[in-house]
Amino acid sequence: MKLHPIVLAAFALLNLSLAHAADKPVTTTPTAAPIAAPIAAPISGMFRMLKADGATAISQAILAPGVMQLVGVKASDAIVAANGRCAFNVRIDEVSPLALSATTTRVYSNDTLVAQVTRLDLAAKTLKSFVTQPYLYAGHNNVKLVFNAESATPSVAWVQVMVDGTCMASLPAAPAPTASAVAPKPPAPAPAPIKAGTADWNNLFNAYGYSNYAVTGLKGKGYRRYDELASVNAALTAAVKAGAIERSAYAALMARWAALTNDADFRSAMAKVVPGSDRKA
Repeated sequence: MKLHPIVLAAFALLNLSLAHAADKPVTTTPTAAPIAAPIAAPISGMFRMLKADGATAISQAILAPGVMQLVGVKASDAIVAANGRCAFNVRIDEVSPLALSATTTRVYSNDTLVAQVTRLDLAAKTLKSFVTQPYLYAGHNNVKLVFNAESATPSVAWVQVMVDGTCMASLPAAPAPTASAVAPKPPAPAPAPIKAGTADWNNLFNAYGYSNYAVTGLKGKGYRRYDELASVNAALTAAVKAGAIERSAYAALMARWAALTNDADFRSAMAKVVPGSDRKA
């Protein structure tokens, strides 16, 4: 059977196209591999337990990823003791390989936030030190420190702290015996702890609520005594959670709160975060 000339021409063109395609190399465009985000180098440092004078070191531990050292301290070195928890002076040293500004360092004890320091500017490879007053439990504490806590790549370090003592408010000392005394009088019973339903507890609870508001409202606002405010708030929170507080500890804690609320800078700062209110602490 003879094919039409047009059909023969079509077959010839098809064969020519196939031959030309076979001579050309096959090329593909490679897909670019995803570029991993840079990982910030970890912050390291030192954790020092201090005596109540805020200067004398008792024990210290290295803070670094993968390191968890044990340090010891006596409850008698606490600045405040109540309800099984002691507040200590702690010096924290930080060294960052990179320059960082306005960082936050948080301290947790057994998963409870016990101290927070904000607006820390770190120069590269330069030591930065500060003192804070976390509340630690009597006995064993797993303390976690989170550096640059509000960033996408915080650094975490751990230290174990063993508190030797009960962390209860001490009883008044018995009077010294005298030669003329027939029999020493027994010491007066310790005052009953302050609990819910009393006027003192209401004062403490009001301070707790207002300090919560102040810690949130003044965060990042540059208040010069913010670290003390956060420390007092942590102590008030611990007392409220415990449901009771020794009277001596109550007096010390409320004195710290009064010093803050009587601070003119505190009142001015709070006036700015409570629009339209002239409330006084």
